[in-house]
Amino acid sequence: MKRKLSVLLVCLLGFSLLTAGCSKTVTGSDLMKEVTPAKSATETSPPPPAYIDAMSAFGWNLLRASSTNEGNLLISPTSVHLALAMTVNGADKETRTQMLGLLVGGGLSLDALNKVSRDALVRWNSDTGQDKLSIANSIWFDNAFTPDKAFLQANADYFAAAARKIDFRSADALAAINGWVKEATHGVIPTIVDQIPADAVMYLVNAIHFKADWAIPFETANTVKGAFHTTGKDVEASFMNRSGKMQYLDDGGLTGVLLPYVGNRFAFFAILPGEGATPRDMLGKLDNAKLAAFLKTLQANKANFTVDLALPKFETTYKDSLKNELVSMGMDLAFDDSRADFSLMNVAHLRNLFIGDVLHKTFCRVDEKGTEAAAVTAVVIKTTSMPVPGVQMKLDRPFLYGIVDLQTSVPMFVGILENPVG
Repeated sequence: MKRKLSVLLVCLLGFSLLTAGCSKTVTGSDLMKEVTPAKSATETSPPPPAYIDAMSAFGWNLLRASSTNEGNLLISPTSVHLALAMTVNGADKETRTQMLGLLVGGGLSLDALNKVSRDALVRWNSDTGQDKLSIANSIWFDNAFTPDKAFLQANADYFAAAARKIDFRSADALAAINGWVKEATHGVIPTIVDQIPADAVMYLVNAIHFKADWAIPFETANTVKGAFHTTGKDVEASFMNRSGKMQYLDDGGLTGVLLPYVGNRFAFFAILPGEGATPRDMLGKLDNAKLAAFLKTLQANKANFTVDLALPKFETTYKDSLKNELVSMGMDLAFDDSRADFSLMNVAHLRNLFIGDVLHKTFCRVDEKGTEAAAVTAVVIKTTSMPVPGVQMKLDRPFLYGIVDLQTSVPMFVGILENPVG
């Protein structure tokens, strides 16, 4: 799997930066000065079932497509989905149809996708004072590129995106974009762009940062060393231990546990395959409906199972180009420089733009106190010219894990822990 770092569209989490327009260190002209965004919604509608189902399917499909990569794996389907939702506003004809098919299964129009994305951003960015989830969007254009105002308006109205024009050939451009990324992710993802390709004309950036404490924390004194059985060998890991009533599910083939964070808005989940099977085996055998049903049932179960849980502490980072994955999922037109139609991005409506790459970068830390996670998705736009007996669950071999929005059951992050110390 090729892992490129050429980027032109970035998605991150950090809404406070969005409302400020962009990072404090940003240079260049503000393209949103002449754009008056629609008033922020004070009340939001619940996401339609078609959106929830599509988001869930998108996440599991993206994880499955990415699972050909070895080792630890972590993606943020929400980040990638929002970045592509911003981008599709500049697509037309077959390119738009294909992208909407991937993002919402063809069950929603572009207008409906924009509205439900706007409502989702409002809900996710609400400050509960307990957990912290922030989502921000920005767009960066090269000085030589003139964006279409309707494209800017849509991204201002529905994604609250800031937009700036800057000389991509200058060192300031690299520093400005990476500075925004670092600030948006609270420093855990410091860079996304190594260099700006000569044919790059635009970066659409969506940023996500999540931090929350466990509703019931792990006691540090109960953390002990133990063996984690990776696919190839055993490694020594630090296992956090806690016993008590938990949300637990055993369907005979999979076992899962759900650990809420303070505020009960989000929760960490872990799914352990049957003995002798790996998370990648599980993804290959189970379809999206079964995976989604397992997660929903786990979420619906009351915390009346007495569980002795051992969960490894870990900190992991991941980066990959998602181009091959997205093409395999059916979005090939957008990457074809001769067939892509992003004519609604530029003022002249020329069909000379295509997605050159989609870079994804994630971070996750799990310890006794809670969890911190962040994600960056970079899409490169280029131009052609009840009580039960006690149970034990020791996550001492590769398992699937993630963070789920308890209101919608949408997985915000999903991944595979192959090695907690590697």
